[in-house]
Amino acid sequence: MKKTRGEKSAPGKSGGAHILTINGGSSSIKFALFGTGESLPRVMAGRIERIGYADASFRVEEADGTRTSMPLDAPNHTAAVNALVDWLEQWIGCAALAAVGHRVVHGGAKYSEPEFNTKELVEYLRQLSPFDPEHLPEESN
Repeated sequence: MKKTRGEKSAPGKSGGAHILTINGGSSSIKFALFGTGESLPRVMAGRIERIGYADASFRVEEADGTRTSMPLDAPNHTAAVNALVDWLEQWIGCAALAAVGHRVVHGGAKYSEPEFNTKELVEYLRQLSPFDPEHLPEESN
């Protein structure tokens, strides 16, 4: 995917570490990128919509209000994530990611606060999948 940011330089390339947050849904991925300062300033937010459909799209809004929108070939979540990683590599360089957070809808009785991803956490969350087997079936692999 080619970036369409005009002549502006990619702001993250010189700006240090960033935190990426992701909220994956059944046909979309929402994301936001934050700087790692005391106030965690939001650098950009975006979404990939209609994953699995011919009219999928990739949209980003930067902190300064600059918006980018483009069609995207995203027949599945793997292609959508690859497009997001490509965009981030062009925008900040993926080495500039200090952390990635992903929203989990339900942590059962054991998890209700943010957690670091561990093998034990993933095993526990997989035990919860029978409660809603149709929600994000591709995530159960």
